Amino acid sequence: MAPSRAGDPREFAEAVAALSAASPPAAIELDELPAPVNLAPFTHAVGGGVVGTDRNGAEEDLATGRLVLLHRPGGHEEWRGAWRFVVLVEADLEAEIAEDPLLAEVAWSWLLDALADHGASFLAESGTVSRSSSRGFGGLSGRPATTAVEVRASWTPVPGPEGAIDFAAHLQAWCALMMMCAGLPPEYEGVANLPPAGSRR
Repeated sequence: MAPSRAGDPREFAEAVAALSAASPPAAIELDELPAPVNLAPFTHAVGGGVVGTDRNGAEEDLATGRLVLLHRPGGHEEWRGAWRFVVLVEADLEAEIAEDPLLAEVAWSWLLDALADHGASFLAESGTVSRSSSRGFGGLSGRPATTAVEVRASWTPVPGPEGAIDFAAHLQAWCALMMMCAGLPPEYEGVANLPPAGSRR
């Protein structure tokens, strides 16, 4: 459990404790990160990675991400609440998959599905899905070309049917998004996962 920090209000300390106590999938490793400044009076950040193996059996990150919890007592007009999650997920993909014109819509649907499937109630969601490609030249010409997807999103968590915000459910939804971007389960009905880079060669 992350230690309480001096000056943190009780509700924020309890939210951080709920995030620290959440159980991620076995393939995901989480670490507490330095909290960003100037985004809100109270912030907490977690980094994560989906750990897999390459063709030689060596461990590698199939996807990486960051989750930041923001808290502004008294609320924030744009957030429409006192809390805000900000997340990032990045993963390498097969080039032909990254060229799919529906990639952005599919990746965004994964986030919404993950939140719904984990019972993480929210509102005021926003974000972007980007794709990027890189190819080495000259001294780096021997490196294989890479293509990546990046999901940046934020949303305001709200109380669920039981009347409280389930902070752990939002972290688990973010983990599920990382898993899907990495091409691993969980799978959602009607939405296919992207195969991880190199998995179909």
